[in-house]
Amino acid sequence: KRIFDIVGSLFLIIITSPILILTAVAVKLDSCGPVFWSKLDDGSPVQRIGQNGEPFHYFKFRSMKPGTHNLRYTELAEQDLRKGPLVKIKDDPRVTRVGRFIRRFSIDELPELFLVLAGKMSLVGPRPHLPEEVAKYKKNHKKVLIVKPGITGLAQISGRADLDFEDEVKIDVYYI
Repeated sequence: KRIFDIVGSLFLIIITSPILILTAVAVKLDSCGPVFWSKLDDGSPVQRIGQNGEPFHYFKFRSMKPGTHNLRYTELAEQDLRKGPLVKIKDDPRVTRVGRFIRRFSIDELPELFLVLAGKMSLVGPRPHLPEEVAKYKKNHKKVLIVKPGITGLAQISGRADLDFEDEVKIDVYYI
């Protein structure tokens, strides 16, 4: 699987490089702030939880206005649609114009190919979640942490964020 991840991510990085460049330019022109979302509101690095519960530095194209990440836990908390460990806000006001587009087509996640190449993620596997989300996992949810997280997985092609968290975990455990 690791060899497939290396070859696949290299191939996909080469093939999508024009999209990566155009997206970087579009994000920069659309709003102030960095091209990548790699730092939290307090300036600390964004982390996701990987295999065996190990945190790793995470980044993707920035799709939201800078400095608005924590609003999901304060001002926007009542608009959370998922009501579980994960937060999903419909028509999120923090998302930029370009952000809406790149999220719709998952272009914001293309930089994860570099995390696959580095061995932090896999092409296929359960999605990696934020440390504060994983901290709310029940014991049976932690089964998804036994493998490397992936860019895509069975849960993503079975409904993405429209899935209830319990269903997402069941599908991911079935894949594992």
